[in-house]
Amino acid sequence: MGIEAHKQFLQTWQSRQDVQAVVALPEHIKIPPFHEKAAYLVVVNSSEDHPAVRQLLTKEEVILEQQVSVWELEKGIIHGLDENLVTWIQHGEVVWDKDNYIVRLKQRLHRAPESLRKRMLCREYSRLLHAFQATRDFLQEGMILDAYHALLKALYAWAKWIVYHAGEQPEYAIWKQVKQLDPSLYKLYEELTLNHEELEKRVELILLPMEFFLSSRMKESVRYLIEVMETRRGPWKLYELAEHASIAKYGIETSLLIEKMVQRSLVQETVCSLSGDQQSREIGYFPVK
Repeated sequence: MGIEAHKQFLQTWQSRQDVQAVVALPEHIKIPPFHEKAAYLVVVNSSEDHPAVRQLLTKEEVILEQQVSVWELEKGIIHGLDENLVTWIQHGEVVWDKDNYIVRLKQRLHRAPESLRKRMLCREYSRLLHAFQATRDFLQEGMILDAYHALLKALYAWAKWIVYHAGEQPEYAIWKQVKQLDPSLYKLYEELTLNHEELEKRVELILLPMEFFLSSRMKESVRYLIEVMETRRGPWKLYELAEHASIAKYGIETSLLIEKMVQRSLVQETVCSLSGDQQSREIGYFPVK
């Protein structure tokens, strides 16, 4: 059944003062847990999260309702929006939209704030680097399936990096999105997953362009981390960086990243004395001017 069949039911949402918009999920878009039943995203003017999915029984069928607050959507524009919500907003059918809020939100999803781009480029780069190193380590140990699994994680982080770099936010079906933004990366994903060559050979072939990407995009990707380090004059110990709110909140993996930044002379090592202990020393790091 389509939207027309739910018209009377939808009028109850439209009559509510707190409802900003209603967006239907098209049948051809599949995001969990909305697979078979009619589903609607209801945007409400509220300062609270609405994570629960409700099953509403009509005379004809069961309808799934996902509520989301304007506050949650606005927070997601700044800090990163759930991939399912991005998909719903980008590809959903607008049933009702007060003040064209959804129309304007779609436009903003294609113009991610620079602060979000920098944070997410750094996060996805750090994850890519970590998974790349894990892939190489597994290969050296002859653990091919583990190397393959790690490489899939690396490609996923690379894909998200590409999306954020384009000023967009990742959707649920990210490879369809990447196919439009970077066909060459999509081709690498196909080569790994669909090619009939020996698995070890496929993994090794993907590592070559991935290593080049990591080398060529490092300086751009670590801008956010360097800016955090520049907020104070003294050196940073590794645990201080990892626990800093601006790093830990976004899941940026710092240990291997800092090591590579030292090798590229983007940060410099120094020796720090431990307080109250003149015999022990700890390594600290500060950005190179």
